[in-house]
Amino acid sequence: MKEHKSKVGKNLISMLMFQMYGDSKLIYREYIQNSRDAINDAVNSGILQKITEGRISITIDKTNRSIIIEDNGTGVSYKNVEPVLLDIADSTKDGETSAGQFGIGRLVGGYFCKKLSFRTSFQGEEKGSEIIFDIDKIKQILDDGNDHSTATEVIDRTTDLNLFEEDQSKHYFIVKLEDIHPDYPELLDVSTISEYLMEVAPIDYSMPFKNQLIATSIPDEYKELQNSVGHFQISVNDSTSLKKRYGLTIEGTGDNILGLEYFSLKDEAFGLLAWGWYAITPFTKAIPVSDRNSCFRLRKHNIQVGDANLLTSFFPKNETRGNKYFYGEIHIVNPKIKLNSARDGLAPTPESEKLKSLIRDKFDELVKLYHLANDMKNIVKKNDKASESPTTEEQQIALRGEIQKKENSKNAQSQAAKQVIEHYKQKVSDPAEKSNAEIVPSGSYSKKSTSLSATSDPFEVLKETMTDSDIKLTKHIFDLFTSNCPQKHIELIEELKKKVIKDLA
Repeated sequence: MKEHKSKVGKNLISMLMFQMYGDSKLIYREYIQNSRDAINDAVNSGILQKITEGRISITIDKTNRSIIIEDNGTGVSYKNVEPVLLDIADSTKDGETSAGQFGIGRLVGGYFCKKLSFRTSFQGEEKGSEIIFDIDKIKQILDDGNDHSTATEVIDRTTDLNLFEEDQSKHYFIVKLEDIHPDYPELLDVSTISEYLMEVAPIDYSMPFKNQLIATSIPDEYKELQNSVGHFQISVNDSTSLKKRYGLTIEGTGDNILGLEYFSLKDEAFGLLAWGWYAITPFTKAIPVSDRNSCFRLRKHNIQVGDANLLTSFFPKNETRGNKYFYGEIHIVNPKIKLNSARDGLAPTPESEKLKSLIRDKFDELVKLYHLANDMKNIVKKNDKASESPTTEEQQIALRGEIQKKENSKNAQSQAAKQVIEHYKQKVSDPAEKSNAEIVPSGSYSKKSTSLSATSDPFEVLKETMTDSDIKLTKHIFDLFTSNCPQKHIELIEELKKKVIKDLA
């Protein structure tokens, strides 16, 4: 008969709390994904009317070396707070409808601080609760070779529960990390954390990107998928809600974004596994590392999986630089595709293996796209060189023939390829235009004709009746209007601007 009773040793706590992640900033992602799930639960249970009522606020106190992450989701009942927060890997989350899936991520902040606490309240209850982890005590137990406590015994010996009176209408969950270790100054750097969250967190796109690129590029069959991407109001130190950094140009190269190309990754057996988009540009050169928008990003529940280079190896072996030519996102939608425990890759399932294969096939196609762009760029260079001296009719015919050959090639039949070719054709058609021409992104306004910062300043006439600061404010208001409205309303904004200037003058 079996006599031995198995146990989970204390080293499990060491793994979960002190060895889970290499990048300290990942603790923000872990706590935000828990907040994301709590807000969704609040909407589903009627505590919040809609997702946009949900708030996730981060307070970084550099002076006192503390971090607070708070959400207005469901919170946890004081009757259930101990099993919910103290039991290990016993979460009811499935990783399918929820971002969380194992019930272990809440411990990771302990590595970076001396005191970790969770304070929460559940709507309709007169009591709130707080669980406190004594991190120094946990470390002492783990370092004591003579202490053979189980993982659960370590948790029980190093935690306290406090109950307190609370307003019945309140519902929230607060994570607090106190006395952040000095070896991790990046955790207390507001700018660094804001930039990190703009890259990985489940937040919305900027208004110019939404109105002037998504709205004008998205096919009808992708609208529901795009609209279903969950995004939440996340702020750092009471700032405005964070937005993804994508704009109308490629920051690292200066290339204009000509439009967005949408695609789906489907399988006959598994159905739709994922969908995505990428920015169509002139692809003049690889995007430098300094541009933190570069590369295709894999996302599930709109939270980034792994880092920016996760999908680099999915390009052909001799084309791994290919990922550096793109801004793009791939959103996992199949519920059977789950993440590994560190959230830096996919758990091995038939669905995830098929998705990897489909991504590789897609990237094989995209290699041909930026090679096509390079070929067109070389034709433009020939045209520019020819324009420096008298050209013969034969030279012009040869250039047009090269363009025609590229247009008829098998690699130039996609909509994205046609947009790239059209961009370079406009450069060839006007040899005098040697610099980066002002090609208007699909659906956007022409900065040359409508920008308020153009050389001819229509606000100049206001200098006699208004102060410089008032003029600057008025300009800024119209800049916001122009940047954030769809193309079809640009003319109305221009007419409004003229009327306002006339009235103020």
